[in-house]
Amino acid sequence: MSNLCLTPEEIHRLRSSFFEFIPVSQELSQTFYARLFENHPEVRAYFKSDMQSQQDKLVDTLAVVLDTLERTDKAEGILTSLGERHVNYGVTPELYAYVEVAFLELVAQYAKPEERDELEALWSKLMNFVSITMQKGASATVSTC
Repeated sequence: MSNLCLTPEEIHRLRSSFFEFIPVSQELSQTFYARLFENHPEVRAYFKSDMQSQQDKLVDTLAVVLDTLERTDKAEGILTSLGERHVNYGVTPELYAYVEVAFLELVAQYAKPEERDELEALWSKLMNFVSITMQKGASATVSTC
């Protein structure tokens, strides 16, 4: 069951903002990871030296999630699977919070001032959904034996 409750207008607004960010997606993803590593240097060890691939995955994953928001069951399936894979990388629950904060700081930086509050609130809802759903996938792969 989904913990994401967005109106069709909110979904449209999230997608629109993403498309506004697309022309600077390379810069945006570089800035995101730079901010994440600056705030939490210990997180850098989780990533390969080829950050270009990781940056591309971030943008691609966001696009897929945004594309499935009317079918949250599909979004949940994608994110649960992603969370399962992240267990193998050693990702812990607190790392999801670090990512959420860094991403919301990024939205605040790139959003137009008059849209900042609205977009931060919408992206916060979405990132919380992403985080919770991925953690569900991660916890499903942890053995209870």
